[in-house]
Amino acid sequence: MADDMKSKIANLEKELYGKDFKPHEVADMLERKESNVPSSWNAESEARAAAHEQERATAHHSMIKKIVYVSLGFFVFAAAVAAVVWWRGSNIISGENIKIETVAPLAVAGGEPFETEISITNGNKVAIEEATLFIEYPAGFYTAPDKVELPRISKELGAIAPGQSVSENIQTILYGEENAQKEVNIVLEYRMAGSNATLKKGATYTLRVASSPVNMKLDVIKELSSGQEIELLVSIESNSKDPLDALLLEVSYPFGFTFQGADVPPTQGDNVWNIGTLTPQEERIIKIRGVIEGQENEEKVVRVLIGTPDKKDERRVGVAYNLITETLTLTKPFVALDIAINGDHDNEYAVPLGRGVRVDVGWRSNNPTPVTDAIIEVTLKGEALNRYSVYADSKGFFRSIDNTIVWDKVANHGLETINYGDRGTVGFSFAPIPLNVNTTRMIKNPQITFEVRVRARTTKTGLPETISTFASRKVKFETDLRLAVQALYYAGPFKNTGDLPPRTDAETTYTIKWIVRNASNNVSNTVVKTTLPIYVKWTGNISPQGEDISWNASDSEVSWVVGRIPAGGVRESAFQVSFLPSLSQLRKVPALTGESILTAVDDFTKTDLGDQKSAVTTNLTSDPQFSQNQAAVIQ
Repeated sequence: MADDMKSKIANLEKELYGKDFKPHEVADMLERKESNVPSSWNAESEARAAAHEQERATAHHSMIKKIVYVSLGFFVFAAAVAAVVWWRGSNIISGENIKIETVAPLAVAGGEPFETEISITNGNKVAIEEATLFIEYPAGFYTAPDKVELPRISKELGAIAPGQSVSENIQTILYGEENAQKEVNIVLEYRMAGSNATLKKGATYTLRVASSPVNMKLDVIKELSSGQEIELLVSIESNSKDPLDALLLEVSYPFGFTFQGADVPPTQGDNVWNIGTLTPQEERIIKIRGVIEGQENEEKVVRVLIGTPDKKDERRVGVAYNLITETLTLTKPFVALDIAINGDHDNEYAVPLGRGVRVDVGWRSNNPTPVTDAIIEVTLKGEALNRYSVYADSKGFFRSIDNTIVWDKVANHGLETINYGDRGTVGFSFAPIPLNVNTTRMIKNPQITFEVRVRARTTKTGLPETISTFASRKVKFETDLRLAVQALYYAGPFKNTGDLPPRTDAETTYTIKWIVRNASNNVSNTVVKTTLPIYVKWTGNISPQGEDISWNASDSEVSWVVGRIPAGGVRESAFQVSFLPSLSQLRKVPALTGESILTAVDDFTKTDLGDQKSAVTTNLTSDPQFSQNQAAVIQ
């Protein structure tokens, strides 16, 4: 290894020092340029360069001086402008320089007097003149202590000098719902000195009603089943030091609520009570009974409002003193009821006159735990009830003292214990008293309501308690609407002509009289129609004049548009016809009209009514002067 290195070095030396050695040429990476550099300093060039540098320095210093001078000038100008603006601004006349400030409590007790201070400060350099302060109050504000309602007041302030403040102190009383916010609007109308223009400046302030002058409470069960009877217990108590006059209580029932009564009768409809005067610490209680229906899990809201009457509608609360609401939730009833009236499951059922009523009440337990001692009660209500007609099957007992049918575990062992899913049916029947047109006692809009209650005992909460289910149905009875038809010759409003008995090939005129009698319900759209045979002609005479009786020649039909007939009403009309007998009718008693047909609508039951009478003939049984031998046609 060492010998090899020595041999290589020897060869390299031989090559370097040999006569035929050729150096390696390296290519330049950059282009070569020749430069002529003077070998001594040039005095003239140096002088010119120094002069040029001096000129540049002088120009730069001149520019800096100009910038400084311009900046100083702009600063002086801005200061002058600011001074002028400040000096002129202090003399600008503006509504912004007028301040309206109020000093009032943030919250006030309802019915308690309080003071509000309103101050006006004129910050202008000139006076304001003919200043008038207007204050607009929302509903609920009254003067103190005389309690006059305050919709708006005005105060004449006159002139207010520059820098002057004017104050007004106002004593008021506020009524309203607890925590209600009341906003008061303030408007200042004024003129500037030397101007005729009327200007305005406005402001507002807000107060909160900290407490109501009337404490109110609503007690009601929060969960109930559809169709269950409930009681609303409304308690009101005065929280004011002074008597509260002209109080009105207004209750808003939820949809599906049916008012059944109250221990204190309402003064307007079924939801408004005139409380009158409530003395300090006085308490009143009103119990309202009703039935509420709806869907399972549906929420129902009851709203109770107390205050003073609205001036435009005294049946409504205008100024509210207090407001409370309660939300009720409809739950699944412990017993589901299925009620059928003559096989119909509607809540209301219309019964034709003269027909009885059969009711079947099916029940099914929805309670997850057994219930015991179940009782089913049905109470019948209504003037039209014939108490002697009530019949109860399934071992029910009719208790006539209160018109209630009772089924209990004594007669029905299946009611002793009811498990989930158990079911059964009870039934009863009844009929109305006579309601026809000939009765001496008329009942307008006759109806019978029956209320079904199912009560039982349960221990699902660990303590014995009574649970119940309620349902009600209404049965309406149609009116007795009757039609009578008479054929007359001697009697009636027209003087008839021709032979009697009628003679062949000779005309004889007759009077056709219609009588419509109505019993218990108003009816409308009443119409009576008949047709005339080919041998009977319409004379055009009607009575009374003005009745809507017409004849249609194309089908020979006579129509009487009666219209509306009130309950207990009677309507009569007549028209005249001419009969021309033929030989084919000899010794016969021909018909003068076809059948008479009556149609109408019962306004109470919303059902169609009708009556029909057979054709009248020349046998005039309704005419007191008519003889039987005057009926048949002679020659």
